[in-house]
Amino acid sequence: MLTISLSGVGLSDEISFSAPPVVEAPHPLPHVSPAMERPDFWIRKVNDPDRILLDPQEIQKMNEESLRNPALLLCRVQEMKETWTREEIEAFFEEDWNVFGSQSEIRYGKNGSPLSDLFWNELRKNLNRAGLPARSLLLFALVVERTDLRVFPTDEPGLKNPGGQDFDRFQHASLYPGSLVGIYHVSADRRWAYIQSSFIRGWVRIESLAIAKEKREITEYLDMIERNRLVITGNSVSVYRDPEHQELLFSVPMGNAFPMIPSSNRLTPSNGGHTIRIPSRENDGRLRFREAYIPKSEDVHHGFLPYTQSNLCRQAFKMLHQPYSWGERSGGRDCSRFILDLFAPFGIVMPRNSKLQAEVGVDLGSLKGKTLKEKEHILEGAIPFATTLRLPGHIMLYLGKHRGRHYAIHSIWGIETRNKGAPVLLRIGKAVVSDLTLGKGGSAGSLLRRITDIRVLARPTLLSHRQREGLQSP
Repeated sequence: MLTISLSGVGLSDEISFSAPPVVEAPHPLPHVSPAMERPDFWIRKVNDPDRILLDPQEIQKMNEESLRNPALLLCRVQEMKETWTREEIEAFFEEDWNVFGSQSEIRYGKNGSPLSDLFWNELRKNLNRAGLPARSLLLFALVVERTDLRVFPTDEPGLKNPGGQDFDRFQHASLYPGSLVGIYHVSADRRWAYIQSSFIRGWVRIESLAIAKEKREITEYLDMIERNRLVITGNSVSVYRDPEHQELLFSVPMGNAFPMIPSSNRLTPSNGGHTIRIPSRENDGRLRFREAYIPKSEDVHHGFLPYTQSNLCRQAFKMLHQPYSWGERSGGRDCSRFILDLFAPFGIVMPRNSKLQAEVGVDLGSLKGKTLKEKEHILEGAIPFATTLRLPGHIMLYLGKHRGRHYAIHSIWGIETRNKGAPVLLRIGKAVVSDLTLGKGGSAGSLLRRITDIRVLARPTLLSHRQREGLQSP
C-alpha cells in the first residue's frame, strides 16, 4: 500500500498501488497553525540560533569523508579518470538493466498500456553497445538547460501501474544549467548521452549539453566559481540574457552557483543586479561561455551561507508549499531533492537518495526496537533544522517540539491515515510542516513509528552530554 512519497532515485523502495481511496489533505495539516508555517515561529524556540554549527573547514572535511565513501554514489566529475574500457561501461549498462529494466515486473507507458517486448528490444538497441570502442575517452560537458536525467535513453515513462503518472521509475532526477557531467557514450539514435553527474549516472538529451574541447575549459570555469561564487539562495531564481532583464534564459533552483563577474570587468546593468558567466552551446555542440544577468531583487548570496540554525530554517521555509515531484520530472521536488537543495547553499554535499542522505552526519543511535517514547527521548537531544529524519523511502528535516508534539518540514506526496474509521490515502503533494503523528491509524503507522535514522549535521560538541554518550559514528 502506498504510504509515503519515495526519494526519487531510491533503488530498493517500491510502491504498491493496492491503495485506499485518495482524499485531498486539508491545509494546514492537523496540529499545524498558520503561525507554524513561518520560520520565525521555530527560530524563536532555539537558544543562540545564529551560532555556527560547522565552519567552512569542518564542512569541507565532512564533504571529503562523504566523497571518499563509494556507497554514497557521489562523484567529483572533474577528477574522474579519462579512459574507460568497453567492459567497464557494459558493466554499468548491466547494473542499470538489472535494477530498472527487469521484465519480471510489468511496467506501463504513458498511454497506460504495458511496455511491450518491442519497446524493450528497441531500448536495448538504443543503448548502442555495438558502438562501444575498446577504450572510450571521457568527454566533459556543462548542462545549458534544465534536463531530465533518465535511467534509459527514452522519454517514455516506466510506471508501476497504469495510473501512476506521478512515479516514473525511469526518472532519476533533473540537472540544471552549470552542472558538470562526464560523457561515457552516446545512444544509437545520437539523441542521448550516457553521463556521470555529481550524484548518479544516467542518460540526458545531448542538446542539453555543451561539450568542452579541452578539460582546461572546465577547470578554469570551476576555478572562477571558487574565486567569486554567487549562490542561488531563493527557491528559484530567474537568469536573463540581457542586462535589462527582459529576455529570460532559464530559472535555477536553490543551491546552484555561478561565477560572478566583477564590476570592473563588465558594463554594470543600468538597473543594478548581478552579472554571471554561464555555459552556452554552439551549433556544433561545443562549449562556449557568455554573460547572463540576475536582477538585484533576486534571492542570491555572494559565497556560501554561514551554517547556522536560523539560516537553515529560513532556507527550508523558502521551499514550503512548493509542489512535490518525483525526480523533479514535473518541476517540483521530491523529499530527497528538498534535503539536497536545502544544504547546498551552505556548501554541504549530499547524495541524491534519501537512504544515502541518512548516512551523512552524526548518528544519534540505533532506533531498532525503540518504542515511540524512546524515539521521542532521542529527539529531545536533536538540533532543530540541522537534523534529518529518515524512514523507508522518505526523509524529513526536524523542526523541534511544540506543545508536546515533534514537527518536521518535508516534501511529501501522500500518506495513509484513517477518516471516519476507514483507511484513506491523504494526498498532500507539496512541502509541508507536519507533526510526527501524521499517518497514525494507517496500516504502516505514524511517521514517528517508522523513523529508522536520526542524523545531526553539526559538530558533536554541540549535542547534549546525554546524546554524545550514545553516538554511533561521525
